[in-house]
Amino acid sequence: MLKNTLRTISLALLVCTSIYPQLAKDSWSFGFGVTYPKLVSISSMSTGAWSGTGNYGGYITLQRNFSEHIALRLLGNYNYMKTESSIRTQTINLVAADFDMLYYVVPCEDLTPYLITGFGGILFSNDNSPQSFLDVTYLEYQFNLGLGAEWRFSENWSLKAEGIYHTASTNKLDGYDDPGEDKGLFGGNSDTYVTLNAGLQFYFSKGDPSTTCNLYDGVTVGAPEEYPTLDEIEDLIKKYAYKEVVKEVVVEKPVEIERTQWVLVGVNFEFNSAQLTEGSYSILYGAVQYLNQHSELKVEVQGHTDNIGSENYNQQLSERRAATVKDYLVSKGINSSRLTIKGYGESIPVTNNSTPEGRTLNRRIEFKVIE
Repeated sequence: MLKNTLRTISLALLVCTSIYPQLAKDSWSFGFGVTYPKLVSISSMSTGAWSGTGNYGGYITLQRNFSEHIALRLLGNYNYMKTESSIRTQTINLVAADFDMLYYVVPCEDLTPYLITGFGGILFSNDNSPQSFLDVTYLEYQFNLGLGAEWRFSENWSLKAEGIYHTASTNKLDGYDDPGEDKGLFGGNSDTYVTLNAGLQFYFSKGDPSTTCNLYDGVTVGAPEEYPTLDEIEDLIKKYAYKEVVKEVVVEKPVEIERTQWVLVGVNFEFNSAQLTEGSYSILYGAVQYLNQHSELKVEVQGHTDNIGSENYNQQLSERRAATVKDYLVSKGINSSRLTIKGYGESIPVTNNSTPEGRTLNRRIEFKVIE
């Protein structure tokens, strides 16, 4: 009995509080890390010079996230590159100041990829170039295009890794200025190089919590007209609470409950569809965390509908909804052998179907633990 009670309390805490880390609508952050630069622009083997293995660098950033998807950043970067051949070793010292735009593709995930595009200024000098008259300091500009990924492992910290392809405005970066070269991502006569960055990002200022990636606050977000009433919530508690609690009496030897069952309030579906509403994923993510922490549990995923439509259609729809939830749990790493599905159609409403609010509450998912 105690074990089942603790499980229920743990699940309630997990799905009724913010899932960590919380994404904000907007934020400020700074980052730092290491860089591996590699010159890739030399297109003619006649120079005999290719980027060597002794390259290194580092970077710092200041980033402003304007939304869950869009961010702008300033990046300062130092790169030391070396090109080696049988007749010489050439070195390049390069400092860059870039202004980039980042687009986060799936910002609601802890691990989110992003696209990078931007431009910046570069200050570089060559030493022991194939063409010795190029051993001077140059101030030029460059264009950037890249991919990255960010893993948010705590409330304020994340880990970043990215690769950026830089196209310089000059053909002198590699110490070999040949007007006949054809190189670069889009062709042309400009030198190019790649930087691979890895580092940490610290979010020191955050705005309001995200509504796009809302982390469960107890009801479906963005639809206050569909909130359950206090009476409906009280009826749910009485329906699924242990009888000794409802009766408000002390039981010396409580009867063991063989099965534990709970309603995932807030896991709802679009009307006449097995498509989950936007606010449902955060509650299901909480259920994933709970099931991962209790790997011994086997769960029956139960689907329910409102009473709009025929009884036969709603039965099939409830089965599809249960299957949708199972597929999501499996995609997040829950073994499919621990999950079964069952649809109940419109047969077990938890509240009256006469109002839009009631029908929303009846379009629900329940979990039953199979001991």
